[in-house]
Amino acid sequence: MDDEYRETGFRVRRGLVGPELIEALNERFHAIADGEVEPAPNLQVVRNVEIAKGYVEPETPAHGISKMNFIQNDPVMRRYAECPAILDEVEALIGHDLLAMNSMYLNKPPKVDGRHPLHQDLLYFPFRPADRIVGAWTALDRVTRENGCLVVIPGSHQGPLLEHDYPDWEHKNFLFVGAKGIDVERRVHLEMEPGDTVFFHPLLIHGSGFNKTDGLRRAFAVHFANANCEDIWEGRTESIGKIVPREDFRLVRGRDPHGYGAAPRAAD
Repeated sequence: MDDEYRETGFRVRRGLVGPELIEALNERFHAIADGEVEPAPNLQVVRNVEIAKGYVEPETPAHGISKMNFIQNDPVMRRYAECPAILDEVEALIGHDLLAMNSMYLNKPPKVDGRHPLHQDLLYFPFRPADRIVGAWTALDRVTRENGCLVVIPGSHQGPLLEHDYPDWEHKNFLFVGAKGIDVERRVHLEMEPGDTVFFHPLLIHGSGFNKTDGLRRAFAVHFANANCEDIWEGRTESIGKIVPREDFRLVRGRDPHGYGAAPRAAD
């Protein structure tokens, strides 16, 4: 673990993911959005609440989607979690035996409230210790303050897991909760070019803002845990409708001594 990551809770690697993989991920997203490809088993397609409730008419099918969750059964999208350049960086931070989890294609369309309140990702994970988990977030477009880049609070990973709740906003997207009692004045904006990747600690407070442009803001994110971690939920599985988040856990490097990783599942 390098000094920058230890002190700030994140580090950015410029141009880490190449254009071929970026193009493949974007094409797959649009193919699923347009109905040309059926979503893989357990893949959750999420629409922004304003679109789901009919307040906003999306310009295209892709404009109606805020993210695709739990993508490990998709043969194209899972390439991100298997990318050697990503895994080498992750291994340097948390060790060799690596599980991928909580994988998602993130789409921030314009003309809707696509903000994600400042939060800590450890809230969603069963594994401990936190220092053996890291998130990887790659820009698939140019990401700026205008189209809703990530914001982080450097050093916030050194504190505890905070209480979270839905923000006092008119439109609230499902599970987009925010941490309570934080100093937003310390936040830093991370503007990125396509292929730039930020690696961040699961206790790092982070979020993103509005997309004020006319185009989409696309990114890809996967969290990784060392497979030797303790599962403090003791294997408990909760579903989101027909979606099972634990089915997204996959061994991507090394050994899986506790058998946390799920087996790939093909379409019926």
